[in-house]
Amino acid sequence: MKQSKLWKHLAALIYDIFPILALFLITSLVLVLLRQGEEVQPRTLWLQLVLLAEVFLYFTYSWKIGGQTLGMRAWKISIQNHQQMNWTQVSLRFFAGLLSTLLMGAGLWTRKFNPKQTTWMDMACGQVITDLSENTNN
Repeated sequence: MKQSKLWKHLAALIYDIFPILALFLITSLVLVLLRQGEEVQPRTLWLQLVLLAEVFLYFTYSWKIGGQTLGMRAWKISIQNHQQMNWTQVSLRFFAGLLSTLLMGAGLWTRKFNPKQTTWMDMACGQVITDLSENTNN
């Protein structure tokens, strides 16, 4: 299996924004219904933690169960040997990715300078992202 191209990582991340936004909208609807129309004040810590937990569960569950998020599936990339990953590894992958995102994608860009062409996320969980489109005989 061949490692995926860097631009596919970025495209998948952008694609994954949309299901995450959908989760946030559903959460907002549930909160409005539960609070009978009363708004949650901006920058409320508990709400930020709920939204972070949703993002965490979206990525970790997707990686652990299927090796792909919706964005990764759309761009035909997957975590190699995802079946061997445990919850600690997918959690480490998430937090490495979160740190990378906060640092303007530094964890992805290190792949360009790393002899093994691995990202911070790959190093954190011990598995690389592979390009599934390279395996098809089309």
